[in-house]
Amino acid sequence: MGVAGEGGQGAVFVSVNRGKRSIGADLRDREMASLVFDLACQCDVLVESFRPGVMDRLGLGRGQLREAHPALIYCSVTGFGSDGPNVDLPAGDSTMQAYGGLMSIVGERDGDPLRVGNVVSDMLAGTNAFSGVLLALLSRKAGVPGRDVEVSLLDSIVAFQAPPLTEYLMTSTLPKRLGNEHPLISPSGSVQTSDGAITLTVFDHQWVDFCGSLGVSHIAKDARFASSAERQRHRDELRKELGPIFLTATREDWIVRLRAMDVLCAPINDYAQLLDDPQVRHNGLVSRIGTTQASYPSIRNPIRGFGETVQRAPPLVGEHTREVLHERCSVADERIEELIARGAAFAGRQA
Repeated sequence: MGVAGEGGQGAVFVSVNRGKRSIGADLRDREMASLVFDLACQCDVLVESFRPGVMDRLGLGRGQLREAHPALIYCSVTGFGSDGPNVDLPAGDSTMQAYGGLMSIVGERDGDPLRVGNVVSDMLAGTNAFSGVLLALLSRKAGVPGRDVEVSLLDSIVAFQAPPLTEYLMTSTLPKRLGNEHPLISPSGSVQTSDGAITLTVFDHQWVDFCGSLGVSHIAKDARFASSAERQRHRDELRKELGPIFLTATREDWIVRLRAMDVLCAPINDYAQLLDDPQVRHNGLVSRIGTTQASYPSIRNPIRGFGETVQRAPPLVGEHTREVLHERCSVADERIEELIARGAAFAGRQA
């Protein structure tokens, strides 16, 4: 998926498969499925993301594996869950943002619903699966045998919206799209400066000082803007009052002035500006990993506190088929070549 870089791999594959080994297996082949079954029985955790029922048909279902390996943690990531009316439907973030309600609250006030520019439900489901697996590992250490962990894209994207969804449940009022503005705070959102856009959020206790710093103390006394509730009610009028003021200086000037007041603010960076940011560079968020044949950009794992880990480049598809089948499944080299020759296994190009 996406534009292929060095080694013929797309950015999605590169970003999520570093540090892994790859075997290529046609699981419809009974012998190959049996070998993967044996491999799973050597593992602490199995993660799968087929539609419900597929792993059972392949002979790799949780019940089948649990009988042979009671301590196995079996994690399933599905679109809609393990049962229900939508269980057989295909699912992906391109539709889940719409189905799961997120698009209804994203977009300009008078515009169409908008999709967030990155995959949301997929990334959330992966993070939730990671959390569930960790909890299962802790439970196993406490004496509980292998657990079944279930995560769905639908459950993940709904839980992600707990605050606005709970507000709807409490008020029966559907939230309105507000573009870049904070739903509970005004002034907030993006403003244009003389050379670009910034975003800001002015809390209630900062309002009077904020107006004074901008030289418009009279606005703070205006009845339309005297309280947080009134400022939210008169968002458009407030933006018209403040908009021309921000055009009088550069975004860097405004960032300095706003930060001096401890107002939440930031430049709206594109990726080039983001990667050139001093804090991003200080945090070492981007590096390169790979071999002499190909190297790839790598975005640092955000979890810290476990020391530096050795990063290994993402594998070519099937790069480790021979290695894993021989080392972990004790398959003779001749038999591995037979499996590859008949298409049951795939070895890909070697690095």
